[in-house]
Amino acid sequence: MKNIVFVCTGNTCRSPMAEGYLKSKKPNGYKIISRGLATDGSPAALNSVNVMLEAGIDITGHISKQMSYKDAETADVIVCMSASHADTLEALGIDKLKCFVLGIPDPFGGDIETYRACRDNIFEAVDELIEDGIL
Repeated sequence: MKNIVFVCTGNTCRSPMAEGYLKSKKPNGYKIISRGLATDGSPAALNSVNVMLEAGIDITGHISKQMSYKDAETADVIVCMSASHADTLEALGIDKLKCFVLGIPDPFGGDIETYRACRDNIFEAVDELIEDGIL
């Protein structure tokens, strides 16, 4: 079993989109989750839900969850949406060799086009990680 964790700040926009996208590919032998570094139990952002539905992926049931030490320790790969997420995890003692940074800007508060662009960037970046054998 390969454990993959996608990480962003609030776990309502970027990381749930990445989680949903990778799950939609139905990879065998994978456990795929997303977490945030500052969450409050909110559902996925409406614009995230809508742009993922446009792509045929349903993340409507997503509820934000806080990254735990156990999540990080049991992960084989941690995919961070920005360098600041990786830096935070490293400062907490998480092995930086298992962290990969996508460099996806936070769309929070943006319009639907901002979320579409974010979704498309996430899909492209996740596909590259798959092609490179990281995921």
